[in-house]
Formats: sequence, structure tokens, C-alpha cells
Amino acid sequence: MTNGDLAVEMLADVGGFEVVSPEMRESTALGSALLAASAVGLFGWDITRPETLVDVNTARSKVFAPRTTAEERSKARRGWQRAVERSRGWIEAAEE
Repeated sequence: MTNGDLAVEMLADVGGFEVVSPEMRESTALGSALLAASAVGLFGWDITRPETLVDVNTARSKVFAPRTTAEERSKARRGWQRAVERSRGWIEAAEE
């Protein structure tokens, strides 16, 4: 999802909060590297001390700030909730 700027922009708008999208978006690979580096003491990373990881994967990050007002977000959420309610029971029983 974070590979698409549009999705991240929408998340920031709907949520009303900033979303940071790092340049390196392969979090599974990054997590493996962090664990391995921590195990052998590389880069000063220590997963038992979160403060040593504060700068991990922050280089060239892009910050998406919400562009909507609280009123716009509230209206959009109400519309979403109405759509969800209308879709309940949509799936019919499977035919045999």
C-alpha cells in the first residue's frame, strides 16, 4: 500500500494525521536486517533499546499531511459507514 502515494495521501486525509512513507519500503527485509544486525552488534542497533533504532529507515522519507478539515473527514466517514450498512447481507447463500 505504501508504494502508492495516492493511497498514503488518502490515509492521511481520512485519518487526519501525518503519514511517513520511507523510501525503503521493504519492511520484511528491513526487519530481518535489524534483527541480524542487533544480534551481532552492528551499527549500534539493539532491539531491546528502541532509542537505538530511532533513525532507522528515515532517510529520504516523505511526509503526507492531511489536506482535509475535521468537518470533511467526519462527512466522509459518515458516508463510508452508510455504504457499509447498505452492503450488509449483500452475499447470497451459495447455490448447491
